[in-house]
Amino acid sequence: MNPLPPRKKNRGPDNSTWALSFADMMMLLMCFFVVMLGIAKVDQGRYEAVSDILAEAMKGKAAPSRAMEGDPQSSRFPVEGRKKNLFALQLELAKLIDQDAETVSLRMRPDAVAISLPSTVFFRIGEAGLTARAREILSRIVAPLTGHGYRLTIEGHTDDIPIWSARYPSNWELSSARAASVARYFIGEGFPRDEIEIKGLADTEPLVPNRDENGNPIVENQSRNRRVTILVRPAPTA
Repeated sequence: MNPLPPRKKNRGPDNSTWALSFADMMMLLMCFFVVMLGIAKVDQGRYEAVSDILAEAMKGKAAPSRAMEGDPQSSRFPVEGRKKNLFALQLELAKLIDQDAETVSLRMRPDAVAISLPSTVFFRIGEAGLTARAREILSRIVAPLTGHGYRLTIEGHTDDIPIWSARYPSNWELSSARAASVARYFIGEGFPRDEIEIKGLADTEPLVPNRDENGNPIVENQSRNRRVTILVRPAPTA
């Protein structure tokens, strides 16, 4: 008697087709990005400028402006003539105030570099005259800003503690006077006076709350809110 042939095992449905679908999807994605790369226009001037800035920053050197000054291909930058790119300016200023980095802060805004100067270092309590240390710090940052086509908006800020004095009846006058003191220093160092504006904002724009939810003063926050902020922007062209 002949033995029965072995039964074939039922292997079920073939699930290997997913690999083909995945490969097709990856091929389509690759073609898509190739097409996008082909139609994209690379701003070579901007690419080289940012590359140089980052490379020099990594080496601990001053930020270069070679690829941004007078380069027709870098017209997309907010830079013309002697103006530096704001990113490069921030790097340069950061190196100049390195030892005072915990005192003076730099922030990049969409259209400006913001330099925050604490009143605890720059002014005596209730006064608007610059301290000796304030003048020393300002002497380091005035050169990169002067003669390079910038416009300064200098804002004076206070905390919410009222002030009553013969010279400053309120925080409005005090904040304005402190902003004016910084402006006068820049003008005295050669910065064009028609490219400076000052604002006395009193306690209307605090960085942090002056008081807690129970109305009690937060001394550390009040100290942070007493400041002068210099906004550096490219001056508008005629």
